[in-house]
Amino acid sequence: MVANGQCKIKRRVNQIGNLHRSETTHWSCHFNSICSLIDMYGAIIIVLESIAQEGFSNSMSEKVSGCLNVMRSFKFIFILHSIYKIIGINDLFC
Repeated sequence: MVANGQCKIKRRVNQIGNLHRSETTHWSCHFNSICSLIDMYGAIIIVLESIAQEGFSNSMSEKVSGCLNVMRSFKFIFILHSIYKIIGINDLFC
């Protein structure tokens, strides 16, 4: 839509979602962070892949490649969804 001129580009207009920081200690904040990570998982992987391929330095490409390997692992995805279920139940009680 942007390429066709149907949608204008402005700051925060085309924002679909965002990743929350887990700095606060409220359970709902942690739950929102996990929900955002699950919702945006595909987009995060695409961005990390492009950074790994077009990184500014070899060290950054290596770090991003390491993150990609971890995020694509069964263990990471299993723990992510387990935490989602556990904190989701806790969020209902709070």
